[in-house]
Order: sequence, then structure tokens, then C-alpha cells
Amino acid sequence: MNLSPALQRAIAQIAKSRGISPEEFIVQTLAEKVGSLEMPEAAAESFPTGLKEKDGILVFETDSLNDIDFNALIAQSRNEISWEETRL
Repeated sequence: MNLSPALQRAIAQIAKSRGISPEEFIVQTLAEKVGSLEMPEAAAESFPTGLKEKDGILVFETDSLNDIDFNALIAQSRNEISWEETRL
């Protein structure tokens, strides 16, 4: 492989911090990436209903959230945090 000097330095630094050789780090990294690319098809069947993978992100499909007052939820959360802080 023809890797840039900057990439070679980064690989060497990460590998050293993990106590492995740069070659071993490259093999492990490639194996993880290939596994993650193969995973979506197999893993999609095991996701709970409504949960799917989209562009590498897990997404949960829900009903419309248009009727939720998010400002009220934030205010309630802030009040709960303030209450907890006063009890400390």
C-alpha cells in the first residue's frame, strides 16, 4: 500500500498507544470496517420494530411529533434539575 507520510505517522502513533504493531492496527481496522459494511443487511433483521439503519445511523420511526411542546419539556427538565440541585 502506498500511504501518505501523515497517515503512516498517525497509524504508528495509534498502534503504539494500543501496544500493537502498525501492521496489526491496519489489519484490525480494515476487519472492523469490512464487518461494519457487511453488518447492515444482517443486523437490520434483528432491530426492534421501528428501528432501522440509515446512512450509518440508527433511526427510530415514530408518529408525528408536531403536537409536542418541546419548550414546555425543556422548561420542565430545567425545573427538575434546579430542584435536584437545591436538594444537594
